[in-house]
Amino acid sequence: MTTSPTSAAKTPGDRRVRADGPDGPVTLHIEAIEQRIAAGLRPVVDGGSIDPAEIARVTASLVRDAETLLSVAEARYKDHGGQVTTGLDSLRRRLAYRRPDPRLHPLNAALCVADLARSCRTLLKLVTDPVDPHRVVLTTW
Repeated sequence: MTTSPTSAAKTPGDRRVRADGPDGPVTLHIEAIEQRIAAGLRPVVDGGSIDPAEIARVTASLVRDAETLLSVAEARYKDHGGQVTTGLDSLRRRLAYRRPDPRLHPLNAALCVADLARSCRTLLKLVTDPVDPHRVVLTTW
């Protein structure tokens, strides 16, 4: 497994990392993923309105990011076993769960997207940091 900055980065704010996925190299747009994570972690102010369309859009984006990052992390840590693969297996199962409908349960959906964003943040660190077979992966989502 290798991760390296690509020469495809055209602007200073457009950092990309090339990583080995299960089906070959994958280019990860780090800033774009970090922006979606930040959108998912945006605080919900008590009594404020929650835009169901925005929650649905951020959730769909983070699910795509999680699936991509998860496949790269699984490929990277497949031979290491232990806590990392257990956490990745747990997250893989959780991605298959049905999430709350933001139109019917906006606060629950906002909490779910925040948990998903935290999982994406953990996955992003897993695929961009050096391999540590003793790392523990905790997921709350």
